[in-house]
Amino acid sequence: MAKSKSPQVVTAFASFLPTIVRHPRAGLALGAAYAVILLYAGLTYHVVGDYGIETDFFWSYVPTARLFLQGTIEIENFHGPAYPVVLGIISLLTGDFFTAGVMLSIFAAACTLFCSHALFKKLTTPESSFLGTLLIAVNPVFVQYSYSAGTDMMFFALLAGSAYLLFRQSSAAKTDIVFSAFLAGIAYLTRYNGIFVVAAVPAVLFLVNPDRSPLKRRAEISGLFLAAFFLTILPWGLYCLSERGSFFYNKNYLNIAYEMYARGSMTWDQYWFKAAETYTSLTEVVFSDPARFLTTVGANIWDHAVGDMGILLGWQVGIFTLAGIGVAFKDRISRVTAGFLVYSLVFFSVLLLVFYSERFSLFLLMGYTLLALIGFSWSKFQTLRFGRNLTLAGILAGAIIVWTFSRSYEFNRANIDSGPKEILIIAEWFKRTVGDNPEAIVLTRKPHAAYYLNMQMGGFPYVDTYEELLQEARKANARYLYFGIMEAAMRPQFQSLLDPRRAPTDLKPLVYTNVPPAVLYEIVTKDSTLRRNEEK
Repeated sequence: MAKSKSPQVVTAFASFLPTIVRHPRAGLALGAAYAVILLYAGLTYHVVGDYGIETDFFWSYVPTARLFLQGTIEIENFHGPAYPVVLGIISLLTGDFFTAGVMLSIFAAACTLFCSHALFKKLTTPESSFLGTLLIAVNPVFVQYSYSAGTDMMFFALLAGSAYLLFRQSSAAKTDIVFSAFLAGIAYLTRYNGIFVVAAVPAVLFLVNPDRSPLKRRAEISGLFLAAFFLTILPWGLYCLSERGSFFYNKNYLNIAYEMYARGSMTWDQYWFKAAETYTSLTEVVFSDPARFLTTVGANIWDHAVGDMGILLGWQVGIFTLAGIGVAFKDRISRVTAGFLVYSLVFFSVLLLVFYSERFSLFLLMGYTLLALIGFSWSKFQTLRFGRNLTLAGILAGAIIVWTFSRSYEFNRANIDSGPKEILIIAEWFKRTVGDNPEAIVLTRKPHAAYYLNMQMGGFPYVDTYEELLQEARKANARYLYFGIMEAAMRPQFQSLLDPRRAPTDLKPLVYTNVPPAVLYEIVTKDSTLRRNEEK
């Protein structure tokens, strides 16, 4: 798609930057430097997964990756197969799934920076593209999910690569369209909200028409993209159709239902243990209460926008993003720039169906940053000079980069090692004292304990009494129960289990930590009693 006259953003700032800014491989250098720094930080300090997004990593992606390495492709309810397949392959090199996940995210983040720089360079100037890429690289949320094991960065990298191929030249070559659609298809197989491209690409072509192409040409490009996209996902769709009865099988409508009807009225656990089972399809979710559905989506426009400006970007950048919207309407921006902004807007619209999380919006960093660059191009920022080369825009740009980097450093210094390291202590003692038992089942609210203990996970039952807890444990044939601060927070009725001295008679404390408190119990049964007598 076309590169046409674009805002000359912060041109004076270039004189204060090294030669690398204008170098043809500046984006590659940025990505490589970022990878080196994050590999050191991530592998040194991020030694255990946190209780945030890495819950999904241990709960879903690792078991699915293990099955893949054993020759089975599992159809998971909420995500496609791409991430577990890549994770499984990398784990063969690292020997550990968590290390593989961290490395995959870091390399994906580096690729994202490379693609962002390349796209910005097509839409603006070399100086502006360097600045925009640097703003993304020092963003606190971007850094956080660069060293976190999860789908976020792989999804971002695939979409960034797809967008670059789609928007990089005036008359989009068929090979670019096909490869863009292929990357978008893999992104969909990573996260199902990647389906947004089915609406985004035709919207860009028919509403914005970046190339000023005739209608027939736009229809051909759109058809080629959609055909390549569906050919990419076809094998998986046919597999889902044969095994689950639906080409687009997934249960993400349950996440939508939570946002529309449950959030604020019940806890997450209450919803998933009870209310979620009342919905069986997206159609049922939409028409359960159409007025409330539409009202919630409308309210989310404001909530998500404010969240993105404040949490994802930080208001020091967000204010220039908002200014960029005004400048874009006032001044003429290129059609291709407008096309990418419309493309991003469609993605933003899809996210309105689910609860807000800044990590869901990561891909929007590219669109928001582009708008911020346009905001910097405001004539008054450019004309107000201090000396021969320094403009107000240059001063503001430098200050914002330093400010954002400072926020990012402080935030990630506090969060990079926030995972439950007490589990590592318990797991080390257990393997040294009791031995490895991968067939055993451990009950736990979060899957981390099962992963580090190398056991099968049994979810913590949603019950109220110890009698019910033990009954459900025996039904599940569970041998162990892990209880830490997360379990205590989500099951406060069992908080006394944090103190091994107060354990009921059918739970035998094996090992515990005091700060923070965590206990691994053995569930006492006739078999376990007999086993202990034999050991004696």
